[in-house]
Amino acid sequence: MKKFRRISALTASVAAVAFASPLWAQDNGPADTDKVGLADIVVTAQKRATNIQDTPIAMRAFDSDAVLNAGISDVNGLSRLAPDLNITNDTQYTKISVRGISSQDHGETADPALTINIDGEYINRPIALNASFFDLERIEVLRGPQGTLYGRNATAGALNIVVAKPKLGEFSGYATGSYGNYKSLSAEAAVNVPLGDKVAIRASGMHNEHDGYFNNGSAGRGSAGNTDAARLSIYAEPTEGVRAYLAGEYVNVDTTGVAQYGIVVANNGVLTNPAYAGGLVDPIPSTPQLENGGVPHNLQFNPPRKSFPLGDLGYTRIKQYAVRGRLDIDVGSIGTLSYIGGYRDVQSDVSQPLNGYVPTVFIQNYEKNSQTQSHEIRLSGGENGGVIYQVGAFYFNEDQYMAQGLFLPLAAGGSYLNYFYRPYVKNKSYAGFAQATVPLAETLSVTGGIRYTKDKKNAQFTNFGPRFGLGSTPPTLETAGSTTTYPNMKDSQVTWTLGVDYKPSRDNLIYGKVATGYKAGGFDNVSSFGAEKLTAYEIGTKNSFANRTIQFNASAFYYDYKDQQIPIFLDTNVGAEVVNAGASRIWGIETDTTILLSRNDRFTATVNYLNAKLTKFSANLLGLTGTLTDSDPNTPGLQPFDLSGNTPVQSPKWTIALGYDHDFHFGDQKVTASLFSRFKSDYYLQPSNDLATRQKAFTQTDFTLEWVAPNDRFSVQGFVRNIENYRPFAFAGYVNAGGSLLINYVYGSPRTYGVRGTVRF
Repeated sequence: MKKFRRISALTASVAAVAFASPLWAQDNGPADTDKVGLADIVVTAQKRATNIQDTPIAMRAFDSDAVLNAGISDVNGLSRLAPDLNITNDTQYTKISVRGISSQDHGETADPALTINIDGEYINRPIALNASFFDLERIEVLRGPQGTLYGRNATAGALNIVVAKPKLGEFSGYATGSYGNYKSLSAEAAVNVPLGDKVAIRASGMHNEHDGYFNNGSAGRGSAGNTDAARLSIYAEPTEGVRAYLAGEYVNVDTTGVAQYGIVVANNGVLTNPAYAGGLVDPIPSTPQLENGGVPHNLQFNPPRKSFPLGDLGYTRIKQYAVRGRLDIDVGSIGTLSYIGGYRDVQSDVSQPLNGYVPTVFIQNYEKNSQTQSHEIRLSGGENGGVIYQVGAFYFNEDQYMAQGLFLPLAAGGSYLNYFYRPYVKNKSYAGFAQATVPLAETLSVTGGIRYTKDKKNAQFTNFGPRFGLGSTPPTLETAGSTTTYPNMKDSQVTWTLGVDYKPSRDNLIYGKVATGYKAGGFDNVSSFGAEKLTAYEIGTKNSFANRTIQFNASAFYYDYKDQQIPIFLDTNVGAEVVNAGASRIWGIETDTTILLSRNDRFTATVNYLNAKLTKFSANLLGLTGTLTDSDPNTPGLQPFDLSGNTPVQSPKWTIALGYDHDFHFGDQKVTASLFSRFKSDYYLQPSNDLATRQKAFTQTDFTLEWVAPNDRFSVQGFVRNIENYRPFAFAGYVNAGGSLLINYVYGSPRTYGVRGTVRF
């Protein structure tokens, strides 16, 4: 506790002079200084409209202009606006960490720790997170468990994507496009058309493409991009007190595979290719057992990050179809009855080379398709100053199909090393919830909420192992010689929240709360794994000062985290293995402040400190090392290992972001120069915390210069992102394949620059 108090005092002192959070100020042009102030931002983080400064949740919100200016077209770009979101890619999968909590497993029964909703439609598959962001109203990032209103698996927080809705009685729209290096081309447009006084429709679409970011020799350029998306929506108010919204969406990704660099570390437990190491900090033992459960803990590599030859680029093809809607009916003094639902069909076809090895190994003939639907019905009511309540029920259903194999392209057409079928994987979740805010005095209120969640999962796992003698074509489900199991899992949990809000004035809020989170368990080829459980304690404050020209928000939290789900290795015999860490301890302090230095100058900063540890994590490693049994020579042995004291993945101790905007006025025209820089201290990409998967501290800086015509009808922007041209590791991890220990590296984006033009009508 002494250490906690020392760091708390230090961070509070830093926060007093370091101003944070990219909130957006009103554009007051050449008006008088006393009329300058920070604009209100309305959010729906509590599933009702509130001012962000009156919402007792540590969160950020960004409007459509902020998303466009940052050049965000998918979830990976969010770190440009929210640096405390730690986002990595493991081939086509997106992994997001918030406050040291993430879901690193992308197996068929794994669920994300960050609840992601698009207009209330719950998104469950990591592959579906690559849906493009376009024609948005705003994005909300909620930090901390949201176990009551969002509930399902929201141990890390919630990401709410709110798309632009049709507007009644208004014909309007916009078009924007950009061109830059790597032959990047993006275009986005939307049009809003009224159909009488009670109905309006909105059509929007986007296209985004760029050449590959890596020179991969004769294979071409890897990690190219090519995405198309379209949305059509309708909004109606057919009668007083009734509001209806329906939208259909299509997203198509057709591009190369993710370029990754691979190194053979060891064969049959013996170190190979020491020339790659760049020197050993201390020698790896000469015994077949490597350090730290089979991981060469002190082996360091210096892999190339810009240019490396590959045998093949592979491809990634993902199609998504979605329908979602909402119906609100006012029911007199009782409140509003709402239905929110969505259906999504995701179809993927992937050929992903595991490059850097000779010969190249492919994840080949990879299909992973899913159909999901989510439904919520909610009754809400009350007004500010009185009791505000919500009560409702939630249902989620997912059906998946998966087929994939590890392919070795040798003579005579090559051969599959294994092949996995998942003819069906079913996932159902049911929940009921209630939450109420009760005023105790004019400035004091108490919020309490509770949720009951029940999860069911079952599947068919059919595996063809390396002893089967696979050829160059995949076996069928009916082929003899497979191993088939029918795993299943049932889980249930009660989560709750209790908070106290004190609002001594319009511009000041102090809150404290205790909240619990839960993430359902699952199963893989090895065994089942249990649910995660989290209890979070948090205090925070939100403030506006000096006639609302300064905002200062701060929060401190402590997490008691049990049974964290952690994947440890991949073995070609069995696939992925997930184990539960016994316990984790996470605490931190976050500050967000915005200051208007003058009517033309805005300064922002973020200062976050995170202290995260795996306090109890002992398990057995099934994989490369150990003694093979006589009964089945393809069954690896077990080796105990202990990762207690290590840091969870994607958990930098310090995250700091600074931003400065200045407006130059030329008559009724304006030019805005913006500089935004992000710093992250070092962090690990594997729970083993070995040096080869450590990302060193780095900084990335963006600069834009934008001219805006009178009435905001036209604008032209020049931009450069990642001025330093630094490409951090987006993923680094080991693979155990055929008795060899391999390591893969995937990288972030390089420096990009270009020009963007926008017209609004």
